[in-house]
Amino acid sequence: MTEPTYEKEVRGYFADKAEAYDDVDLQPYWVLSDRLLADALREDVISALPEDFAFLDAGGGTGRWTSFFAQEAPRSTGVLFDLTREMIKVAEAKAAERGFADRVRFVQGDLADVGETLRGESFDLAFNFHNVLGFVADPEQTIKDVAGLLKPGGLLVSFLPSVWHTAWFNIAVGNIDEAEKALTRRGRFTDTMPDMHLYDVQRIEEMHAAAGLEIDALSGFPNLIYPGYQETQLHGSTEQLVDILAGDDFERVLAMEKRVRKAPGIAGRGNNLFVVARRPA
Repeated sequence: MTEPTYEKEVRGYFADKAEAYDDVDLQPYWVLSDRLLADALREDVISALPEDFAFLDAGGGTGRWTSFFAQEAPRSTGVLFDLTREMIKVAEAKAAERGFADRVRFVQGDLADVGETLRGESFDLAFNFHNVLGFVADPEQTIKDVAGLLKPGGLLVSFLPSVWHTAWFNIAVGNIDEAEKALTRRGRFTDTMPDMHLYDVQRIEEMHAAAGLEIDALSGFPNLIYPGYQETQLHGSTEQLVDILAGDDFERVLAMEKRVRKAPGIAGRGNNLFVVARRPA
């Protein structure tokens, strides 16, 4: 069967980036974002799970967040599920290097088929971070399929591309056409990436309700500082952001971001939207 054009474009986009994908760890802005995400996961997710929880990294890429959970919870076990063999190879090497390869299984596949591929398995936690649900063909159906793999009381955690931030970013770089398109819940940050599905609070609430999930937490971050054009690339950083996030000011900005993460109504300011949902027991 011929692969649909969009799925082929997405596969090629990530396959080409696999070897250098983790270089985002060198960009101060994404270090800040990852610190905030890790803090939210410890506070809102890991604390609510048994010590030996089973997890599904849906669209896990190079295993950056599989590594986080496996190392934070040394009794956990998991499955990393990703579209591209190139990304999985990097994730497997990371697991071997960091000593958790015996606790994680790696499965190549399309998230459109995750329910069928993993039929009969169940998880305490499933997560998808950054643009995973941006690039699937049918995100509402994918949420339903992943929710069907959760144990009663299990958590689904998502970190999603925002309608509002995408529109703001494109206006900031002078691309008004893309900004207008973002308000239709489709868009992108550069002309070298495929279009993504974008999310706002209403869409998040509707898609989780349709999947039979109850939302425990909905926020967004970073809220007080936004990425520039260079942060959409794997290498390089916006000079102004490097200056702001240098030295002690990094910790000050991080502390401010932590302070506002759960402020009422803050989600709309976030670069990404953070969602913790639960399958009813």
